[in-house]
Amino acid sequence: YNADLRDANLCRSDLSDTNLTYGDLTGANLSEANLTGAILCGADLTDANVTGVLWGNTTCPDCTNSDDNGGSCEGHLTPVP
Repeated sequence: YNADLRDANLCRSDLSDTNLTYGDLTGANLSEANLTGAILCGADLTDANVTGVLWGNTTCPDCTNSDDNGGSCEGHLTPVP
């Protein structure tokens, strides 16, 4: 894995069911992206724009599930080591 998407413009992208485990999304624009079912475990979202992201059964960067976090990964964006 380890996708390099630093500073990528992914605004309104459909990234549902995408495996971005340990991906580098530093500074990426994910505003209004669909991350339903995406796997972000270990991904680096430092300074990423997650405004309006659609979370649903998403594995957050800290490897928790958005459905268990009130329907969001916000507050769970720090990756596991």
